[in-house]
Amino acid sequence: MSGRLASNAGQLMLVPSDPGFWLPENHQARFFNEIIENELDLSSIRKKFRKQEKRGRPGYDEVMLTKIILYGYSVGLTSSREIKRACLERIDFRYLSGNRHPDHRTVSTFRQKHLRELAALFEQVLSMAIDEELVEMKDVAFDGTKVLANASKRKAMSYEHMCAKTKVFRREIADLKKERRNARKQKRKKKRQQLDGEIKFKKDRLKKIRKAKKGLERHVRQEHDRKPYPKEQRNFTDPESRIMKVGGDFEQCYNAQAAVDKKHQIILAVSVCQQTNDKKLLEPAIGEVFENVGLIPDRGLADAGYFSEQVLQSVAKRFNTTEWFVATGRLPHGRSTKAPRGRIPKNISATDRMKRLLSTKRGKSIYAQRKAVVEPVFGQIKEANLQFRQFSFRGLTSVQHEWRLVCAVHNLLKIYRNRKRAVQTKRALAA
Repeated sequence: MSGRLASNAGQLMLVPSDPGFWLPENHQARFFNEIIENELDLSSIRKKFRKQEKRGRPGYDEVMLTKIILYGYSVGLTSSREIKRACLERIDFRYLSGNRHPDHRTVSTFRQKHLRELAALFEQVLSMAIDEELVEMKDVAFDGTKVLANASKRKAMSYEHMCAKTKVFRREIADLKKERRNARKQKRKKKRQQLDGEIKFKKDRLKKIRKAKKGLERHVRQEHDRKPYPKEQRNFTDPESRIMKVGGDFEQCYNAQAAVDKKHQIILAVSVCQQTNDKKLLEPAIGEVFENVGLIPDRGLADAGYFSEQVLQSVAKRFNTTEWFVATGRLPHGRSTKAPRGRIPKNISATDRMKRLLSTKRGKSIYAQRKAVVEPVFGQIKEANLQFRQFSFRGLTSVQHEWRLVCAVHNLLKIYRNRKRAVQTKRALAA
């Protein structure tokens, strides 16, 4: 008997339904609900949240807001407006919000005020991963990726252009003031008001350019002890971001770093900096790994961006129990170096010693694992899972906190999949 099942979008239900009823038992939203309510310590958020003004209507529960923000990052929703819409339209978000529908301003304000506390969850999540034996500390790979800043490169100006524009605006303001004096003498009120508006606009613009110019001069003086080059730029929207090469183009970016354990691709240490290259970032990264985990890895893997003779000597001296595999330069695709023969010379430099190590079969085999450890993590964050390609916040400090939050969510997803796999294995064995 053929036929069709009738559907009615306005069909009433006999009893109210829990949104969780429509979710599978092992759904990701259930994991986030369970882990945030029962395993993560949110006392710092609760304490800060309840110190706020108690007048007016009751506020939304801080645990619920934490759930929808962390879960939002895990499914690629970082915009407060997207999260608000999801709380109305998506069953997983309705389940986590308890059928509450916070406004986008509520979500945005909560995340902004508690960004430091949300970032601090990274250490808690990492401790959970260590307790569940997801971290091995045999091979740890270090790498960086460029993440777009919340700013347009078209809102940047070179130092040369700033100097020229400053002179132009000063001259234009002087001319407009002269014209305004003439309008006052001629008692042309309307013209005078129009000129007042133009002068105010020019003054505001000149003030912004002067501020950016002084900021660029201060930064270059502190970093390089010199005056800015004519082509060096400063962004007006996010002055702390920098122009960096992304693919075949240049964009306003930050350099986001991560140290990743090989076993389950758990992120052990994170940082964000303004440097376009990674030369001086390896030693601080391994130091943070030791601070977070309490151990240093058996082997450290890093690409040529981290290499210099000085850096290699420094990390080898400070972390002498770690065997380092750091590329000394790039080879053309398809080419490889021949393994050396004979004894290692006594006075060999650190660079030549590393070249000899990476040209051996063992060195090539171990270093080849680097791209299979850390680079997939950036792919999962920027494309596959979190789809996080651009920061929501501006300023180096806020961006550092957001990157820690993103990496905490990445580690949470690894824990979720490990637990899910364990449950499936247990059921398979029981069957």
